[in-house]
Amino acid sequence: MPQIHLKAAGQPVADFAVSGAIVTVAGVAIDCAERQQDIAVTIEIRANQGGPSEGGDGAYLAQIAIPARRYADIETEDGVQHEPQPLDHNAVEVTLWPTA
Repeated sequence: MPQIHLKAAGQPVADFAVSGAIVTVAGVAIDCAERQQDIAVTIEIRANQGGPSEGGDGAYLAQIAIPARRYADIETEDGVQHEPQPLDHNAVEVTLWPTA
């Protein structure tokens, strides 16, 4: 399960859920395994005028930090290949911002 951080302890936050690699905040679902890249990725969920969405300039609801993809060296007949490893869900960090 991802690491959950509260920006301000004791304050209300947006509804959120975690199911495998999918983190949902205020109805916005992010598939962290699908979004993982060779560099770390940070996704912002914001309360924009049209409602919660990824990015924008509204108030923060959450930030989702996805670690860089890891590779394992696999010996083959043709030499060594770098094979991408599955996302470690425990390495994802979700920071929830107060909503009030």
